[in-house]
Amino acid sequence: MNIIINSIIAGVASGSFTILYNARFSDALIAGAIGALGWFVNSTLNGYGMLTATLISAFTIGIVGRVISRVRHMPSQPLIVGGIVVLVPGFMAFKAMNAFVVGKNTEGTTLMLNTFLTAAAIGTGLIVAVAITAIIFKIRIRR
Repeated sequence: MNIIINSIIAGVASGSFTILYNARFSDALIAGAIGALGWFVNSTLNGYGMLTATLISAFTIGIVGRVISRVRHMPSQPLIVGGIVVLVPGFMAFKAMNAFVVGKNTEGTTLMLNTFLTAAAIGTGLIVAVAITAIIFKIRIRR
């Protein structure tokens, strides 16, 4: 039940972020649903490790965002960026910088490394999703 509530909150955050960048309300609702789905996948797979969960949830957001954008004949960027914003490790980066300021350099280095790895997992998941959907869409066009 807690995962569902957190997913709804993540969806509201994703949709709100999309509205901040002047997207249409209908696009913000879709981006919110994609963000909620991404957070749900991330929370569900968190037992397999933070990086694995982030990679698979970013991949899911990328696939769903590209497919919906293709169906709606719109750019995929508002949907994917709005959906991915809940996975960005901003608080982890803040904790790392805070650890460096306080003088806990070992803890800060560990947190910063985890921040970079999480960001790399997000980027890798999105790149793989975009590549796979581009191949699938190209195959469908040729038929």
